[in-house]
Order: sequence, then C-alpha cells, then structure tokens
Amino acid sequence: MNVVDKIIMSEFISGQSQTASWFEFLLNPTLLDTFITEDNLEVTGTDLIIQFLISANLIEQKTKLKTATENPNDIELKDNRIRALRHLAMKIAAKLNWDLTVIEKRIPVAVASDLIHCFVRLTTQSDKNYKDREQLQQLNKLDEPALFAVQLLHRWTVRTCVQSSFPTKPVKIFQVNVAGYVNPLQHMRGPNENVIEMARVKVRESIQALEALLEWKSVVRIPVDACFDLVDIENGTVPCDWSRTQVYPLVECVARIAYDLGTIYFYEQNYLNAHTMFRRVADVRSQLQPTTYFSSLDGYLTSLNSINPSMESNLSHKSKERFLIGIPSPRTSIDDYISMLGDDNETKEMTMAARHRLEDRLEIGSQQYRVVCSFNLVRSLLDGKHVSNTQYAFDYLDKALQRLKQVPLKQQSLLNSFLKIHFHKLPKTLQDQLRSNNLTHLVGSAFSAPISRSKAFESVPRSTLLDRPNSSIQFKCQTRLIHSTEPEVLTQMITDLENAKSIPILEELFPPLFKQTFTDQAINMLMNSNHLLGHVIRIIYNKAKRAQSYKNYSQSYRSLTQAIDLLKSFHHQDLCIEQVIKCLQHDRLLFNLYEVISRQTYPENENSLWMECQNFLMKNHSETDIDTDLVSAILAYALSRNEIQFLQSLNPTVRRMRPYLDMANLFARLLSNENQPQIRPELARELWERISDILSEKLQELPGGRQSRNRHQQSSTLNEKLTVVELQKFLLNLNHPILLQILFSLLSRLYSLVLVDQSHVDIYSEYSRYWPTSIDYRQRSIRSSILAQLIQILSQHIQTREYLPIQAKSSLLRTQADLHLTLQQYTQAMHAYISSIGIESGLFTSPTITQQDDALIRNMIKAALQLGYHTQVACMCQLLSTPDYNTIFKTLQENYMNDDIDDYYECIWDLALLESLINNLNLRGYEDKKRLAIRICKQKDLNGNNSDEIRFRMTRVKRRLLLKQLLAHYLLPHCRLYRSRTLIKSQYQQIHFD
Repeated sequence: MNVVDKIIMSEFISGQSQTASWFEFLLNPTLLDTFITEDNLEVTGTDLIIQFLISANLIEQKTKLKTATENPNDIELKDNRIRALRHLAMKIAAKLNWDLTVIEKRIPVAVASDLIHCFVRLTTQSDKNYKDREQLQQLNKLDEPALFAVQLLHRWTVRTCVQSSFPTKPVKIFQVNVAGYVNPLQHMRGPNENVIEMARVKVRESIQALEALLEWKSVVRIPVDACFDLVDIENGTVPCDWSRTQVYPLVECVARIAYDLGTIYFYEQNYLNAHTMFRRVADVRSQLQPTTYFSSLDGYLTSLNSINPSMESNLSHKSKERFLIGIPSPRTSIDDYISMLGDDNETKEMTMAARHRLEDRLEIGSQQYRVVCSFNLVRSLLDGKHVSNTQYAFDYLDKALQRLKQVPLKQQSLLNSFLKIHFHKLPKTLQDQLRSNNLTHLVGSAFSAPISRSKAFESVPRSTLLDRPNSSIQFKCQTRLIHSTEPEVLTQMITDLENAKSIPILEELFPPLFKQTFTDQAINMLMNSNHLLGHVIRIIYNKAKRAQSYKNYSQSYRSLTQAIDLLKSFHHQDLCIEQVIKCLQHDRLLFNLYEVISRQTYPENENSLWMECQNFLMKNHSETDIDTDLVSAILAYALSRNEIQFLQSLNPTVRRMRPYLDMANLFARLLSNENQPQIRPELARELWERISDILSEKLQELPGGRQSRNRHQQSSTLNEKLTVVELQKFLLNLNHPILLQILFSLLSRLYSLVLVDQSHVDIYSEYSRYWPTSIDYRQRSIRSSILAQLIQILSQHIQTREYLPIQAKSSLLRTQADLHLTLQQYTQAMHAYISSIGIESGLFTSPTITQQDDALIRNMIKAALQLGYHTQVACMCQLLSTPDYNTIFKTLQENYMNDDIDDYYECIWDLALLESLINNLNLRGYEDKKRLAIRICKQKDLNGNNSDEIRFRMTRVKRRLLLKQLLAHYLLPHCRLYRSRTLIKSQYQQIHFD
C-alpha cells in the first residue's frame, strides 16, 4: 500500500495509523508545520496536497447538491472548510518552492490544475475561472505575487501539453476493501484527460504570454510558505501576507521560461526556435542554482545538433541568428554590434521590432545602447519611418554612416534633410566630414551646412514655406480648390495657378482615374478645346463623385447642376459642350436614383424623377454615349415601383441596352402573375437558362461542321448577354422582396447542383420546386467561386433591407445555413439555423413553437456532430418527428463532451434518453451528476402516466427551453452566457405543468 492509499484509509481505519487525516489539520492548523519535515517534504507534502484538494472538491460537490435543504450556517461552515483546505494545499506547495518537476511527478494532472488555478485566483483576488484567461495576457497590470502565479500557470500549461505526448506507465491504484468507500483517485483518468485537452486548446495563448515574459525586466517575487498564515475555520479567513514574499532571481525565472518554450518548440518541430531557447539557457547555466529542472538540456542540444549539425558548428552564424531576433548573447562585444548592425543596414534582414527589442534589453545610456540607437536611426531613415529616439543616437552616427556603401536618391534626400535639421547636434568629426563633402554618396552633392544662429532665434525656427517661390499663392489656391464648389472661385484659382505656372497641382489634388467613364472622356475633349473651362468642369465633377461616394447626395446634385448651368451659359455651344452637358445630366439622374434606391422607399409623389427615367428610356441613344450603369439603375427602380406594364411595352433599339431590357422584361412577367408566390413553369425555365448562361464560361468549340455553322450564332449570343459584373450591379439595385427571394433561391439551387460531387447537403430554398434537379454540360462550366461570391453579395444586400417579411428572413437564414454546411463552416451554420428558428418564433416567445422540419434538424445534428457537441446532438434528436435513438445512444457514449452537459439536463423530455444518460454517468463514476439526472427524471411532468395534454404542454416548454439554451450557446456573447443560462433555468423553475 502506497502513501496516498494510507492517507485515504485513515478516514476509515482506527487512529492507530500514524498518518493524519485532512480534518485533523483543520482542527489544529499548527499540525502542518510539525507533521512535514525536510526529509518527507516531497512525498508526504504532495500526498497531503492531493488529499486536501480532493476533499475540498468532494465537500463542494455535496454542498451544491444539498443547498436547498441544509441549514445556511452549515453551508457557510463547509465553505470555510473548502477555503481552508485549499489554503493548506497552497501553503505546502509554497514549501516546495512551487517546483513543477515535483508537482508533475507526484500529483495527478487534474489536481495540479486545481492547485495552480486556486493560486492564480488567490493572487489576482478574483473568483473568475481562469480557463479563459483573457486578463492574464495583460502582464503589465499584474502585481508581483500575481505575476509569479501567472507565469507558473503558463509554464504548467506548456509542460502539460509536452509531457502528455509521452507514453506513460499506468499506475495501479490500491483498492480499499471498506464498505461504501470509493478511492478518489480511482476515477482520475477522465478528469485528467479533460484537463489535458483544455491545456492543448489554450497552449497557444500560453506560448504568447511566455514569449512576452522573456523580455521582463522588473522584479519577480515568489510567495513562500510564510506568506500563508494560520487559517481560522470558524470565521473562514485565510490570511495572506504578501509582504513576506522573497525576490525570485530574474535569471532563474527567465531560464525556466526559455527552457519550457524550447520544449514546446521541439514538440512542434520548430527546431530553430527550440535551439535558440535551449542555447539561451545553456549560456546562463553557470548562474543558475543546482536543480533537476534542466536535466534534459544537454539531451535536447545533442538531438538538435544531430538534426541540423550547422546549429553548433557555425557559432558566428548562431550568434547572428540570435542577434536578428533581438536576443544577443551576453558575450557580444561592441565591435560585434557595429559589424552586425552595419551589415543589416545594407541587407535589412532584421525587423524594426527586433531592433527596438534590442534597445529595450540594453541598459539605457550604456555604450552598447548608444551604438544600437545610432544604427537604428540610420535604418529608420533608410526605410522612411518615423524617428523618435534621438537622445543617444548621435554618438556613433558617424560609424553608422561609414558602414553604408551606396544609398538610392530618395534615401539621400531623407538623410540630407535630417542631417541639416540636426546638424548642430552631430559629433564634430561628422560635421567636418559633411563640410568637406566626404559623404556625397550618402547625402548627395547639394548638402550645405546651415549657418549657426543665436539661441534666441533658434528657439523659434523660421518656416521654409516662405522661402519657396509663389508659396503663398499655391497655399491659398490649394485651400480654396479643396473647400470651394462655386464655379467663379474655381475659375479664379485655376487662373492664378496658370499665372504662377503651378498647374500640375491640379493633377495632384484631383488625379484622373485609370478607367474613365463617358463623362471623363467628354471632359477631356472639352479640355483640349477650352483648357480653363475643362479644368473647372473636371474639378466640379470630381467633387460630385466624391460627395456621392460619401452618400452626400444633395451636395453631388448641387455640384452637377452648377456644372450644367455653367456650360449652358455659353451662347456658342459646340458639339463638345453639348456632349458634356448630356453626360452630366445622365450622371445627375444616376446619383438621384442611387439616393432613392438607398432609402428603400418609393412614394408616389416622385413622379418627376420617374418621368425623367421614362424620357431616358424612350429617347433614341447612340451606342457610344449610353451608360449601362444608368440603364441598370432605371430598370431596377422601375421594378421596385412595380411599373410592370411600362417595362413590358419597351422595345429595345440600342444593342447595349437589349440585355438589360430583356432581363427586366422577364422580371416584369414574373411579377405580373396574380398569385406572386407561385411561378409559371415556362418563366422559371427561362429565368434559369438566362442566369446560368450568364454565369457559364464561353462555349466550347463544337466538333466537325457544326463549328462553322454555329460560329456566328455563338458570337452574337456572347455579345448580347450580361456579364457577371453587370448582373451583380443590376441585382444590387433591386429592392423588390419577391424578386430577391426568387433570385436567391435560383442561385442557391444552382450552387448545390454545381457542388453535387463535393457535398451531399440538399440546400433549402423556398422556390426550389420550380428549378431543375440537374444541369447540362454547358452549366457545368460555372465556377463555384464566382457563384459563391455572387450569393454572398446578394445575401448581404438582402440583409440590409429594412422592410422584409419575417418568413422571407427566416427562409434566407436557413438557406445561408445550408450553404455554410456545404462549405464545412459548422459554427456559422449553427448560428444561421438557430437565428432562423428564433425569427419564426419571435425568439421563442410565442406560446407554441411549431414542429420544425426534420431536414433542418438533421442538418443541425450534422453540424453539432462535427463541432464535437455530443450532448447537443442527443438533445436535438428529440426534436425530430421520430426520435433517432441510434444517434442518441451513440453520442452519449463519447468520452469527450465539449458542450456543458450539466446545462442540458432540464432540456430532456425523452425518458429513454435520460435513462441512457444516467447509466453512462454511473459507469464513469460521476455520482453527483448521476444523482442530479435521477432527480430530474423523478419530476412529476415526466411521469409516463400523465395525460396527453400535460405531456404535450411539458414537451412544448422543454422544447422552448432547449432552443433557448442553444441560442445562449451560439449567439450570446461570452460575458452574458452564464448569466443568461441562470436566467433560463430560473424561468424554467417557475413553469408548472399541473
């Protein structure tokens, strides 16, 4: 029998055993100092830690189960015992100096996790569960005891992940033949695996925190056993005196962090970083206390050397690698700093973050610090970055510049300007070199040393703006050009710039676009004939487009009106001016349509705008001056106004308008149906063919003689259909809800058929019965990426609509969920499924929630299975019209359940599911959870002899509770999650089924 079993047996065996039980230490707190000696500290101390923490957890679990029936004074006394036991466990760990090697060797992983998390909660003075550990990343906000606890937690997380990957010999646990007794260590396998899995999830955050702690420069203090005073079991006080903490050697702390980082890097096969960390520990080994913590250091270095012999063979290369990441060796000399930083200014291998890290590691004002500041200053100037730290940067600036061989012209101007501004702060040797033009290859030949001024004048530096020719005129013109919109002011400013020969400023303020519209081309022709007028119109037009991009439609309308009035004021108008006026009028109409479309409302008093749109469509246009964006906006505006008869009466005369008019005519025929939720089959087929033809790639060459006969027909077909980009613009201007639902349904069905070989999910669609169930060879050329992008854009457009029926929103979300499921985006799919059900039921507030479609529930089950939420899967199987017991029994037997099984006991109304759950909990040894499930199973509302009315009411309430629980899990923020679950349970307790 080992020592642990002796400790546990002492609760049931007579007092003849020399091993003390946990309650004896509560009755006599001074017993701990006399019971534990230096000889038995490691063995007996760790055994007591196990006994204290397991006993505290057992008391806590029993307290939770009997909270409603026990006396409040008894509950408070048990809470005091729990705090006292955990306090004693931490006091023993402090006697062990928080040595992780001892803790890992003799304490189970689950118990060690409890010990370290209790230590973190105590030092941070918070009751928060630090498995999330968001605040632990803010290291600078922690005090000294909390900082030690945090680094201990992160190191333990990293070491647990590494050591859990090694094979271990199973430990045989001694069975105690005492009636009613269960060894607490007998069921530690499951909790240990859960803790290891949680550590693997959080290891990346711990690595980042330890990497930050590597640069820690402040004092680290370790809480010793003297910090933990005697406990008072009656009052529940566990006093801690942090003033007794001792200074923990910083080199020891950093070495342990580096060693643990090296092990995780080695485990992840990141051998270069692992070698860097282990070599860092080896460099300071002589300064460390003798310990077994670094016993494997030589073995790791030997293994790394065998993997890559160059790591040890080339010491200079090794030092350079350490230097490049900002971690120089303590033996690095001044000449090494100058050599490496000088070479890096040429090669630029070292990042500026590593250079700043190098500054932070050195003592401010030291010789190495001044060298690094000087070379970092040169590197910042070469990169064109902001220069902030110049206090110590001038001492070795001459050496830094001498290391440069050649500098491009742009960097020469930067160096020239900087050295001129700070000339009087430079060392005298560098000033002489600049005066004698010895650095012309770095600063250019135009360097002139500034004249020394008196201190009175140096305090107020003179602006260089007035030294430039015409500087005041340029500044005034630029300011007025940017802020003014009046044509008279703009004309005067352009004239002043022409007189000052500064016309290029206009190109800088209002650069021409790479892809020019018809209006831009017409304005360019106007500038060739009338330079001044062309510049004024171009500036006004650019201001109007900028205002429209910021949705300042009134400003854009005023600007375009001013430009049109200015052009109409000329008595002798040539063809060029008329063309510009026409284009500006079209743009004004387009911007007005954008404003109306963005409002998503179409009042009947907008007859003037509609009449203007009618005149544009009825007028004859040439092929060259037609704006397809305007045509698309007008037709979408007409469809949103339900101008069906007008659209059907249009006869396209311009070839470029024909594809838009044909598409609008088809949409109008769809809307002309008296029963709009239904579609005539011939119209559905025509819409399917037209959309799939647009999305299909060019037709492949036909074999034999059919190629020549169909060549003309093929080219005409390609020229008279919309492109994907044009179709996308057209759809984004539509606001008719029925049209948007039909198009989204069509694209979703087409997407599911394109991905038929990659996905077996039948994508839901409200109008799915109207679309084909297969595609031909031409439609197989549709690219799934283009189709997915179009669906995403259309979905976002529909979601921005403010006036959309609830049924349409629910249908849209369900289709989106199926699309996410085909793309294996399971969390987003569950979001959309729950949102769809919640919208239909008013966030589950309706008195009756209708039975959901089995296809929707089965898709939710697929997503939850992939996420590993087995308890949710078992509960959701109840929502099916016929419960799927095969899936229920299979999922409940999984070892890993990531979805808080305790929160779903109240959501179960199927007795077979509850009985299977109770059996599994019994086999795994979760006695407290089993009793909780049995208590729920005994509720009156789950009695099989209840009437049908009571059973239906109970099922309805529990179904609503389950959906709310899923909503809390997937959609609520984490900060509100637990509060919402408590509220849900309290609401359930107020429901009566009798």
